[in-house]
Amino acid sequence: MLSGQWVFGGIDRETKDIFMIPVQDRSAATLVPLIQRYILPGTTILSDEWASYNSIPAASFQHLTVNHSLNFVDPTTGVHTQTVESTWGGAKKRLRNCMTTNPILLDTHLSEVCWQKKYGEASFSNLIMEIRKQYPVV
Repeated sequence: MLSGQWVFGGIDRETKDIFMIPVQDRSAATLVPLIQRYILPGTTILSDEWASYNSIPAASFQHLTVNHSLNFVDPTTGVHTQTVESTWGGAKKRLRNCMTTNPILLDTHLSEVCWQKKYGEASFSNLIMEIRKQYPVV
């Protein structure tokens, strides 16, 4: 697909708000500003123990982790990353099917994946219904 291209993202398990952003690397210098931009202060962040996440500002976020070398779900806290992992797995499958040679379209495809994750398979018809509510035919 896109060899060497990293994507960073997150999902709110309650609202299903989601973001996925192509990034050049997975360093703290790259990821922490994205966390601060896309995640509200006071949010509890659940992640694996990737070293860059050690720089997440404790004053702004509660940060709970799972050590994937030991467990997929932390047996004490119940913390897991299955939600974002399964979302990313589905996104990769979808991207493999629609992106053959044009990496310029990656942002567009990621946006579509995020939209469909939040609004479901009937997302287009839901969009039309919302437009119809806002602009009724007179």
